Amino acid sequence: MKLIEVPIGQLRLSAELARSGSAKAFEERLRSSVEEIGLAEPLKVAARPDGGYLVIDGALRLRAVRSIRQKDPSRFKTVTAYSLDYDMRYEIRFQSDIYQDLLPSQLATLVEHLHEAEHVRKADIARYIGVSPATLRNYTGLWRLMERGGLFTRIVELMDVGVFPSSNPYAWLRLTDDGLERALREKFTKGSDPETWSTAVAADARLGRAERYPLKFIEMVTAALPPECYLAGEEVRAVKRELGLRRAGGQATYRDFSHARDRLSTVSKKSREPVLVAAAKSFEEYLA
Repeated sequence: MKLIEVPIGQLRLSAELARSGSAKAFEERLRSSVEEIGLAEPLKVAARPDGGYLVIDGALRLRAVRSIRQKDPSRFKTVTAYSLDYDMRYEIRFQSDIYQDLLPSQLATLVEHLHEAEHVRKADIARYIGVSPATLRNYTGLWRLMERGGLFTRIVELMDVGVFPSSNPYAWLRLTDDGLERALREKFTKGSDPETWSTAVAADARLGRAERYPLKFIEMVTAALPPECYLAGEEVRAVKRELGLRRAGGQATYRDFSHARDRLSTVSKKSREPVLVAAAKSFEEYLA
């Protein structure tokens, strides 16, 4: 499976590979997401014998792209896609349907089972189900939310019903138990009990009545809490952001991380949380 850039005019759809249908509300949310952040997942395509590319998986994403281009033709002149074997198009399509019909929590559980019990590399899992490595990391984050239990499992439940986006579980994962409860009480539940609120909202969502929160709002809320609401201090989080920017940009930038290493050393020596100690030591070594 090869990742390629395909000119938008070379993409073709086939009724034989189309899904049975989709909710209009979902298509509108998908279009808004693509317009705001681009294609988070590449399409799956196959080179046609008579030229161009057949879209095996991603018809709704392509429809969203075409709609956006009607208003702004300068956007999405090409799209990112996985190039697959044309003769395998039906098998790949039906395989994709199986995974797309799983809830985020179910797919996270499957990924962890394949990795831990069956010893399948996560890079291989990503290629097999046709998602990017970044998306697979999100499923790992979802699994960690479920492992933490309590209100964190409620967050995953709200992701399953579409109230919260599942595209950045680490926004929630960085919070302490108290930090999560504070975020929910101050910005979502209007002071009511978070457990009761989440149960009611999930029930409403299944009936199509619940409000859906955009990713930017979630990231803003979870980033604006006092320092004691986070598992790691602001200095550590700043280092993580810096490393993320360096990797995303593909170019090395250089900073004096001596202060960050000192703070990490303090955390690794004084913290009583084994996970936090291990993480602090790891980042300290990385920045050495």
